[in-house]
Amino acid sequence: MKQHEALKFLGVDSISECQDAIENRIFEIKQDIIANCHVPQLILAKKKKLKQILLISESLNYEMDEFWDNFEIENCETDSILDSFNDYHKNRALILQKIVSSNNLNFLFYCSDLLQINLKNWCEKWPKLETDQSEEVKLSRELDSVEMYRLLKELSGNNELIFSTLKSDNLPISLLMEIERLNLITKFYC
Repeated sequence: MKQHEALKFLGVDSISECQDAIENRIFEIKQDIIANCHVPQLILAKKKKLKQILLISESLNYEMDEFWDNFEIENCETDSILDSFNDYHKNRALILQKIVSSNNLNFLFYCSDLLQINLKNWCEKWPKLETDQSEEVKLSRELDSVEMYRLLKELSGNNELIFSTLKSDNLPISLLMEIERLNLITKFYC
């Protein structure tokens, strides 16, 4: 990408204005990722935008902070739904915290990859259940995590709730719809 193309893309006239424009674009991308971290298509779209900003930065010789904290997420190997739920949300919170605290494009790309891995791992755990709600399910409409936790806790009572014991005939409709959404996301990653 040539410098004049990069400046035009950023909507500025000179290289001296590019720092603020790049930081604003990064901020907007980060906000979109944070608000929609449960939508795989959006994460992919924002990764493309990050790559575009990286190309612009390189063409304008814009130096970014090279330091970034390499971290890993936990890969929960349990069949316990509540343990998996807690690990998924703990991983997601950690990743989002790292996104908030960095403007390094390569690190944000890495965090986006981790968000996708965490989401994919979570979705793949859920069984395929029969439901007649398929048409009403939207990938962007996630069941509130507090509500989901409450439903799962209610279902488990004092027993351990595991994925393989779930049956569609004894689940609340809101949980069934969320499971259907998670199953659709699994298909997206295949």
